[in-house]
Amino acid sequence: MPNYIPGTATTLSGMNATALRRIVWEKKLREDSVRPSVFNHIMTEYKITDNQIDIVKPGMMLDVTNVGRNNGQSVRLALSTPLRKRPKYGPDNLMLGNEDESDLLWTELYYNEIKKAIKFKNWGYDFNDTAYLNWVESYGPKLTNFMAENYDTRCQEALLLTYAEELSATPVSKGQQFNKNWFIPNLDESNFPAWDLTALTRTDGAADSDEYLSSRTYSGAATFVENIAAALLSASGTGSTSNAVLNVDNLAYLSTWIFDQHVVDPVDIDGIPTVCLKIPLRVHGWLKNPNNAGSIAAYWQNVADYIDKDRMKIPGEIGRIFDNIIVAVDPRCPTLTVAGSVGSYTLQPGFMQPGNNDDRNANAWANTSGATNYVFDMCTVMGSNCLAKFTHDPLVTNLAESTEYGQIQGRGAYLGEGLQIPAFDKDAGGQADGASTTQIQRGSCLVPMSRRAIASITS
Repeated sequence: MPNYIPGTATTLSGMNATALRRIVWEKKLREDSVRPSVFNHIMTEYKITDNQIDIVKPGMMLDVTNVGRNNGQSVRLALSTPLRKRPKYGPDNLMLGNEDESDLLWTELYYNEIKKAIKFKNWGYDFNDTAYLNWVESYGPKLTNFMAENYDTRCQEALLLTYAEELSATPVSKGQQFNKNWFIPNLDESNFPAWDLTALTRTDGAADSDEYLSSRTYSGAATFVENIAAALLSASGTGSTSNAVLNVDNLAYLSTWIFDQHVVDPVDIDGIPTVCLKIPLRVHGWLKNPNNAGSIAAYWQNVADYIDKDRMKIPGEIGRIFDNIIVAVDPRCPTLTVAGSVGSYTLQPGFMQPGNNDDRNANAWANTSGATNYVFDMCTVMGSNCLAKFTHDPLVTNLAESTEYGQIQGRGAYLGEGLQIPAFDKDAGGQADGASTTQIQRGSCLVPMSRRAIASITS
């Protein structure tokens, strides 16, 4: 990590806090609250024997920590295909010369540097004025909390875009590509977007005041973006009211399709092969309103509240539907906005960034007087090993730097890690271009719901 010299730290005046007095300081008021994360649960358990990773218990997150420490910036995992040829029947049908052969696919996990620095007064007038608040001592937990929130954002990015943003930075420089599995409500499966790995055009746009690229878009003629955008608008329509709604019919269809087509590998929960459907708060609100035609409210009341009392719930879990799906509310789910026209579509993801910096599209669906906002709330089906986390260097939060006299102190956090979808293929070329059809990705599936008002309001 390069050395840095902190600049001028913020004073009480700079924080608009000159009127602060030592009257009361309650812990709940000490730091602003942030939205919880669902990604710290149901990890894959594995053991390492002679440098081989053996999965002991499949989970939703494949956590590979310190396995590739001597292997540079990546580590490879192999996947063997099952036998599938028809067996030979009877004594006249010889086995010799008719052998079946298993193939070997692989995925490569990468890591990159993730760094965060802060600065503060370490002594002097301004330090003395805030010393009773343990202001300086709070910076360690602040760094830890920031990195935890950033972890959730990176998980959301990887599920949507295959690679979290750190793996798109140099020197790893992986090209982000949308998740290959899509279930789009109000659309027949034959019209789901055709997978294409042709490289996308990423347009970053201007950075916002917190240095995030909140207006970043993905585009490209004859790419997966075109297929996704066309399918989304075909399902939702382009009228003033959207049609791609996750109602009871579509949930039943989803429940059957993901298992029948072997799109997502389940994990064992409550003794039942199960996947987790992660939904945004807006979708939850719409589904639970019995006044909405096609909502699941009445069904949920009767069936979906079952939870095995002997196991720990997934954060945000609200119940099981259609036996094989557990629904969990995720207040940090991303959004996806479609703009442009055929041949020049753009897709703009929106994510919940650390510190309540919300880059998601919060506006209502609109197509009035030429003003359009085709916004989708992104649900995700998560199954076995939906994400892979390769941790090369565990989080360190006590890196220090200061000015000559140490008045302005700087602290930094460093993490060597990468988050991505573990997609298996035969060769490197097939993982990076549109020529391969051998890729296996059975960990997750995106389920977009076009924005609907939760409740009808009349004047």
